[in-house]
Amino acid sequence: MFRQSTARRGRLAVIGAALSAVMILTSCGSSGGDTAEGAPSAQGQGQVYKVGFPALLSGAAAFAGKPIAQGAEVAVEEINETGFLGQGSTVELKIEDIKSDPAKAIALYRQYATDGAVGVLCCGLSNEAGALAPVIRQSKVPAIVTSAILDGLASPPSLFRPVVLPSSPGGVYDKFVDSMAKAEGYKTAVVVVNGDVDAMVADGKVWAAAMERNGVKVLQTVAVGSADRDFTAPATQIEALAPDVVVASTLGTPTALLARSLRDRGYDKRILSSYGASGPALFDAGGSGLAGLAFATPFAADHPVNDTARKFTERYTAKFNAAPDMFAAQGYTAMWLLALGMKNAGASPTPESVGQGLSQVTTQESVYGNLRYEGGQAILDSPGVYLEWTKDGKFSELSNGS
Repeated sequence: MFRQSTARRGRLAVIGAALSAVMILTSCGSSGGDTAEGAPSAQGQGQVYKVGFPALLSGAAAFAGKPIAQGAEVAVEEINETGFLGQGSTVELKIEDIKSDPAKAIALYRQYATDGAVGVLCCGLSNEAGALAPVIRQSKVPAIVTSAILDGLASPPSLFRPVVLPSSPGGVYDKFVDSMAKAEGYKTAVVVVNGDVDAMVADGKVWAAAMERNGVKVLQTVAVGSADRDFTAPATQIEALAPDVVVASTLGTPTALLARSLRDRGYDKRILSSYGASGPALFDAGGSGLAGLAFATPFAADHPVNDTARKFTERYTAKFNAAPDMFAAQGYTAMWLLALGMKNAGASPTPESVGQGLSQVTTQESVYGNLRYEGGQAILDSPGVYLEWTKDGKFSELSNGS
């Protein structure tokens, strides 16, 4: 039986068939012709939509993987409660831990396909996405990328990515550096990258180019490992260079540990990073050393951009007794995108019709604001929210941000 395998399985129940305006999602060219604002389209009565999710629930990436899965759970509850897919129709979400093993992700994806899933959420990390993407493209079951930022992943009708790519030209990183460099007057920088993560290396080049475009000299690019936990040597090296700013193009935990090591060695200047540094759990690793580390993010629970974000925050907080972070927002947005594809698939959904239904989605009103889709890839035109860590583990909005 296709059952949810996390501790929260069984919580996803149909509470009613009345459609509320909890979420406003737009699907252009939909075969059903309806969005979340109107009455449910003519889906099959009592249809069960099976969805698999090979998730990152343990290991170094769990700080992101767990909230991604929780965000998806919140979306499923909302989809089912509002009758979005038709009266009596529900999503049945099966979440299983891949333990950061791409081979296990592939095995689970194939099992979900065998068990009758019409769609899959996947690809929390770029190495997982790189291994799984070719398998998905050869299969019939479409997948929604939850957070991986590897280049070229979106590939309709197989792969769709509602993840905002901050490294795209003129994207979040470029806008962030333009704003911060102008406001804080950097002259020199050091860029730190996870040398064993291709996406982080590629992003590091984007950061460096943005700095140089703003007249900031990049003194050195320092490579560290994604599994490293002792940053004494690179922090000492950086402190000796005395840059005006340090850019951490690294995963969340290495970013927090690097920040702590830099502060321990007396570096008291600005550290910039991606929204990977936004996870509240990172304070356990970085502590007060995170103070002054700034990042740009499309979503911040305390700084919602629209009613969709506010209502998501309320629902998530009520369920998990904690505010959602950027990763929870990614899981929520991914599941709602898949729901749009399932709605467009009509009364008798198949993996193929869901893939075609996803291909018809051109816009989505999300917790980030209005997303538009080109070739299955989400694009957000706004610069996001600019935040910095405080010494007591909270976030403060930067006045020189967007």
